[in-house]
Amino acid sequence: MADQYGPVEQREPTTVGGAVRSMTGRPVVGVLPTGDPLSEMALDSFVKQSPHLLWTGDGKAAEVAVAALYSPDTHAVTRLRQQAGERASLVLVVGGEWRANLHQAVEQGVRAVLPRGGFTWEAFTQTVRQVRAGHADLPPALQGRLMDQMQYTYREVLVPRGLTPGGLTEREAKVLRLVADGHELQDIGNQLGYSERTIKNVLYGVIKRHRLRNRSHAVSFAIRSGLI
Repeated sequence: MADQYGPVEQREPTTVGGAVRSMTGRPVVGVLPTGDPLSEMALDSFVKQSPHLLWTGDGKAAEVAVAALYSPDTHAVTRLRQQAGERASLVLVVGGEWRANLHQAVEQGVRAVLPRGGFTWEAFTQTVRQVRAGHADLPPALQGRLMDQMQYTYREVLVPRGLTPGGLTEREAKVLRLVADGHELQDIGNQLGYSERTIKNVLYGVIKRHRLRNRSHAVSFAIRSGLI
């Protein structure tokens, strides 16, 4: 992976505490070790020199942690998660076959996978910036596999337990929808055939499970997450 992104100026070293967003608006990027020294050196050199990225030598201080792997499995992805900061998103450059469980990879923070074949520094830079903005980028084949896994999980795991894909029960979703529409708890109970105490307990369960502050926060969380 030679530097093909054009001449750039060398920048000053970056010191960042925690996964803090840079003042310049550039993603704070760290390169994680994977046992592929040539790829690590190429990634590290490019990020250091890129005018669009901000380099950090501390993976736990990165907003976006990047790594080059040949055929990543679940164990390798978990190890990368441990090397990176808790809130860092992972961008992987993959040269071989994808072997990791996609559900677990997403849970571990993988937001983008770039095949080594056809790799360009321009696409890499764009992907890192998009990931930092909250987007994701997976090859079509992995997108299809992820959708298949999601459908299986919904059909075989969630539905039999009365859960929605977002982790709410159908009853919780109904209660939150009515709260969002401005209904009082007693009115919600009357509509759904439950006591007001039961409605309070339903809301408390959602608040506690998702570590929310109050009912308004629960409604906001559900709407923002597309759960209701």
